[in-house]
Parts: sequence; C-alpha cells; structure tokens
Amino acid sequence: MGKRQVAAMQTRLKVIAAAEKLIAERGFESVTVDDIAAEAGVAKGTFYTYFKRKEDVVWEIAGPNFASLQERAKASDGDVVEKLDAYLTESMKLIVETGLKIAQQWIKTVVDPSDPDGKGKLIYDLGVIREILELAVESGELTDDTPVDQLHQWIAAEYYGIVLNWCILDGAIDPTELLSDYCKVQLSHSLACYKKS
Repeated sequence: MGKRQVAAMQTRLKVIAAAEKLIAERGFESVTVDDIAAEAGVAKGTFYTYFKRKEDVVWEIAGPNFASLQERAKASDGDVVEKLDAYLTESMKLIVETGLKIAQQWIKTVVDPSDPDGKGKLIYDLGVIREILELAVESGELTDDTPVDQLHQWIAAEYYGIVLNWCILDGAIDPTELLSDYCKVQLSHSLACYKKS
C-alpha cells in the first residue's frame, strides 16, 4: 500500500472516529456533516469523498461489532436456536446502545426504495441468519428438508418488526427483552419440527 492510500485510510478512520465521538455525545440528529468534518480536522468535501451522507458512517461504526457477534454466535456451543438467539439478541443490544435516534433514522433510510445503500444491514442480517441455519442443516442438527429460504426471511422479519416497533413507539418497549422472548418461545417452536430426533 502506497503513502497516498495509507493517508486516505487514516483520513477515513479520522472521519469515522469523529462521527462516533460526536454521535455518542450529542445524538445522531444533533450532529451535522460540518460538525463531523470539523471534529476530524478535514474539509466538508473530504467527508463526501468517503461517505454519501452521515447515515453511512453509522454502519462503519457498528459494522465491525456485528461481524464480531456473528463469529461468536457461530462458534458458540449451543444449538441452532441458541446461536440465532445469541446473534439476534446481542445485535439488538448493540442497536439499542447505538441509540433510538440513529435506529429511527436508519429505518427511514431502509424504507426508501430509491436508496439501495440503506439496505446493507438487512442484507447482512439475512446472510448471517441463513448461514447459521445452513450450518445446522450441514451438521445434521436440522433435517435436509428444512426450508432455509423461507425461515431466514421470517426470522429477519420478526427481528426487524421488533426494531420498527421500538422506533415507532419512541423507545416505549424493550426490544431486547421482546426479541429474547421471541427466540425462546416462537423461534424455538418454529424450528422444533425440523430438528432431527
């Protein structure tokens, strides 16, 4: 990697660190691109060299944490329900820690059909859920006829429904508790008929 690429990577990391610091201090809505650029010590145009909008920085902040959750869930000793529960519940905790305002803004972005970039987290989660289910089929824990194509969509729909309710109700529910209950009751029941005896 040349000096120019190293400098570009360092600048990008400075922008991400500045955004993370400001969003944690003030909340997503109170932080502007100008604020992030000033905190990072770069021009506003430099921000736009790396990101189209400030919402894109949120994934950069949270993305490595979700990848870590995925690896921990897959490596855990539990069964498929416990692995899915571990990923989904810890993922939800991370969303809650990131903040309601960021989640609400993210939901606005995701539902905009003209913005394919907003759907990265959904596509990522669908992939993680599918992979955990496929690993359970490959290991013999779930039957070969387990409808992975449908199940990973249904599980993601439940997860995102809980996030959406939390956002719509302006934080009046505990999404982590609700998701944990879903995993223990409904998810467990949904997968029971596909478990090998």
